[in-house]
Amino acid sequence: MKRIFTLCTLLTVFACITSGNAQNKITVDPSMQRYIGDVSEIDRSKYFNLHGGWADGNVTDDEYNHLTEELGVNYGRSFWGPFAWAKNNAGGEVGVYPEDEQTIISKGTNTVNYSKSQPYYWRKSNRLIVTAHPESVVRWSIDTDKAAIWAAEYFKHFYTDEDRPMWYEPMNEPFVHAGDADFSAEQPDDAKMRQRMAEWFGAIGKKFDETPELENVNVIGYSSAWPSMELWDFGYWDSRMKMFMDVAGDHMDAFATHLYDGINVTGGDNKRSGSNSEAILDLIETYSYAKWGVVKPHAISEFGGIEKGYPDGYSDLKSIQSVKAINHIIFNLLDRENDLQIAIPFITSKATWHINASNNYEPYGAVLWRPSVTGVPIDSNTEWVYTPRVHFYELWQDVKGKRVFVSSEDPDIQSHAFVDENRLYLALSNLEESTSTVNLESFEELNDLTSVRIKSLKIWNDKDPEYTDKTQNTAPTSIKLIADETVVLEYSFNKNIVFTNAIRSKKYYTSEHLKKITGALTFHINGVDVGDNGGTASLRMSIGRKHNRSKRPTVRVNGNALTPPSDWAGYDQASRDDFFGMIEIPVPIEYLKEDNEVSIQFSDNDGRVSSVIMQVNLHDTRLAVGIKDAKEYGVKVYPTLITEGWMKVMMIENTFRTMDLVSMNGKVIKSENINRGQSEIHISDMPTRKGLYILRLTGENAVYTQKVIVN
Repeated sequence: MKRIFTLCTLLTVFACITSGNAQNKITVDPSMQRYIGDVSEIDRSKYFNLHGGWADGNVTDDEYNHLTEELGVNYGRSFWGPFAWAKNNAGGEVGVYPEDEQTIISKGTNTVNYSKSQPYYWRKSNRLIVTAHPESVVRWSIDTDKAAIWAAEYFKHFYTDEDRPMWYEPMNEPFVHAGDADFSAEQPDDAKMRQRMAEWFGAIGKKFDETPELENVNVIGYSSAWPSMELWDFGYWDSRMKMFMDVAGDHMDAFATHLYDGINVTGGDNKRSGSNSEAILDLIETYSYAKWGVVKPHAISEFGGIEKGYPDGYSDLKSIQSVKAINHIIFNLLDRENDLQIAIPFITSKATWHINASNNYEPYGAVLWRPSVTGVPIDSNTEWVYTPRVHFYELWQDVKGKRVFVSSEDPDIQSHAFVDENRLYLALSNLEESTSTVNLESFEELNDLTSVRIKSLKIWNDKDPEYTDKTQNTAPTSIKLIADETVVLEYSFNKNIVFTNAIRSKKYYTSEHLKKITGALTFHINGVDVGDNGGTASLRMSIGRKHNRSKRPTVRVNGNALTPPSDWAGYDQASRDDFFGMIEIPVPIEYLKEDNEVSIQFSDNDGRVSSVIMQVNLHDTRLAVGIKDAKEYGVKVYPTLITEGWMKVMMIENTFRTMDLVSMNGKVIKSENINRGQSEIHISDMPTRKGLYILRLTGENAVYTQKVIVN
């Protein structure tokens, strides 16, 4: 279905101007700073990382510097750690560790050259996840407490306080390996082995909590490879992530999940992009809140896509397919930064370990660098070039700054916007399986615009990708996004963009979850701050049920009926046994109270409502350091709806010195000095009169803002 969108810069509480017969729109307000919890500025080190480790090796200084300094990428994850080291250096047997502390210290990197045990680039940043394959870590019969002591000793002595990794993930994707021969010889029951693996995580986390030197190391797990929570009427959830949270969760600093489009290790073909990944993470958050009263953070230690339908071996065309999913999933994760410690796209370094005769000297499929000539042995003279996966980093290379308000009426058009001084970054991605047209109407005042840089990444299944980076002097009026395309528009203005308001997003959880769908279901969401200045809200309803069952229930909030949408983010999930996804339902802010009752009733039975979360987005009335309430200044602004002539400002205290009338894109339209606590602004000579403006009063240590409408 072809859909048309319109970009506007009005606040969401006002009508968005549209053109033609557009039925859908994107709304952007660069003057409204957005907070997710208490986070506004994007932390690039959480998202733009490399799945690099010690075995990848052979990265030159020039390659490292271009990656980190030019592209803004961090190293993020390595397969090594205490148990792999012990297996290789303390007898070759899993469970055998150095006995005395002096031996540990003498083997540690405090006393030997770093390059003898780990590559140099580990030491340039401690933002690293250390993990290992479970075959090198665990056995049924090994004492978990002894293993935890060894892991803590390793992290104490093999690193300095400056370079000690921030995350330790004791095992990678352990549960899908619970039935491997390494474990079944001692414990043929997979479920019991999963339980034992969870006990290992818990024991290690507890020991790290008790070790003062490791207070900055976060123990995470369990790195779920196949988080199809809805399987077997959520029996999969009960026996995997819920079990892990019950057994080890008290001592986990974050819960690690792997999100892939396609088949990761096992399971059915699927797309986690969109509603499915939202439902997975919402269920983890909801259970965390129910169990501990807080939402423990996520660590997405791998995310990406699994290529299918291509010949064995490496090809650039095959390699780039994963970037479709990486781009889609990162839009989801950008909305969870306040509850996210780190996210690692599955893009590896050189993976030289893979280039051998048994693999026909072909590169590993996920690498960022490959030999310029493939299919031959590598040596010190090998020339290395970027694979197409570099386009992911190039696309997002310059994006930085503070979030600003942006919304899309179509859940299949993902959007984020950031402001950094005089630049607005607008990122859009198309989850649709067909082309969508986004109509971009001009901002209200574009005479301050100096240029627009447009970066686009188009990825096809059967031909090379197209990455473009162009700059033009005028704003585009529309953009067509093919299926899975992602674009980043960088608007540059000749003045810094001024924030005149803020919107603060907060999620409210209920302890009630995984309710079986039969009759009317009731959920209670209490302690909600509804504010005094308006805003928006939405009910995040996640459901798991058969495809022939309804997805549009009757929903009421405090007795008020809502209208569930007929669409959700991402595909229809028809390739999956069951539908499992989050459907976002708009809620008028005036329906909310401090304590709320939500009623959900489907027209048919079966399946479950896995989680219900209320997201509330409240407006500020003013935004600056040192602001007080207008009554404290005795400020009076009248009229706030100006139809002719002038607007007057009076105050008891002579606190403010200047008065500006600011358009919604941050341009100062009129400016006056304030004399003796009063002043006037005349509108008769304004080039454009009608519209929404912000009246901004500025003093030495205070700022006051007030919405006004010129009609």
